[in-house]
Amino acid sequence: MITLSQCQVIINKLSSSFDTHDFIIQLTMDFEREYVELLYKHKRNQHIFMSVHAEIGKFLADNAKGLSIEKEIKENSENIKDYPSENQKWRKI
Repeated sequence: MITLSQCQVIINKLSSSFDTHDFIIQLTMDFEREYVELLYKHKRNQHIFMSVHAEIGKFLADNAKGLSIEKEIKENSENIKDYPSENQKWRKI
């Protein structure tokens, strides 16, 4: 899994309001190895990307206070495979 300090690096590069898909895209650019390791960890899951992205979203939610972010609304946006899906919008605090 990625670390809190890696998450903070990613969050610092995002706008004041972002969604989990924005975070994941930046993660793939800044910490590609960690993202691939997460995919490999879920290799037996039929929906690898969905389970990895859910794990990342849960990590953000569980560590929101330490990352100085808070939940806004859930909304649809395109995921890493260009499919629309509902995900969490975040706001920096």
